[in-house]
Amino acid sequence: MARRAVRITFADDRETIEIIRTVASGDRLDYDGQVYQVPLSGGAGRPMRSAASPVDIPIYVASLGPRNLELTGELADGWIGNSFLPEHAEVFLSHLRAGATGAGRSLAELDLCIPVAVEFTDDVEGAGRRHADGYAFTIGAMGSATQNFYNDAFARQGYADDVAEVQRLWRAGEREQAAARVPLELGLQTNLLGTADMIAERVRLYRQAGVTTLLAKLGGDADERLANLEQLLEVVGATAEQTKAPQTPQHP
Repeated sequence: MARRAVRITFADDRETIEIIRTVASGDRLDYDGQVYQVPLSGGAGRPMRSAASPVDIPIYVASLGPRNLELTGELADGWIGNSFLPEHAEVFLSHLRAGATGAGRSLAELDLCIPVAVEFTDDVEGAGRRHADGYAFTIGAMGSATQNFYNDAFARQGYADDVAEVQRLWRAGEREQAAARVPLELGLQTNLLGTADMIAERVRLYRQAGVTTLLAKLGGDADERLANLEQLLEVVGATAEQTKAPQTPQHP
């Protein structure tokens, strides 16, 4: 059967995953959950079956919090890891592993996908600073003043004081100061930036952490993107024999 990917980003994914899998399998949908009732109880609707042929749909969850990470390990086919620093991989992987183990499966059964911007450059600090500045909106404006899942993820990786101050500055209207306050490491360590040798070392770290897919975000015009992709593939290929290789980087 054909395979298609679905990205799920809800705070509580269990019922959504179960409904998608029921429909995709060709089974009749009669679902009575805490969040969703299909058909609605007491309504005129009735359980129905999709007219489409059954299809195997790999489900990837972009989870950040411990509970949803465990749910991802339990039910999903893959994980999309935002705010992920390979130096602190266990902050995420321990929960994914716990969920997988509890479901009688292995973490190795999940496709661990990490989005990374790719930039080959000698101006490492300049590139890192640009990407760090970009996190000011994520840290300062996403979620609410008391709940921001990205901030919580960075905090669990050792940046609690930094994200708290960035958020304070952003909400006070001091946007430039907020951007400057984002640690340079967040720009450098969540992406592939720098010389070919530096990027090769970062790829090794992702591999050693167990990452299986890098979702490569390439900037520039079409020619520049192709050139950067070619160079990235060369770097990935050159390091393949040293550790277990991730899947070929994908360009969204």
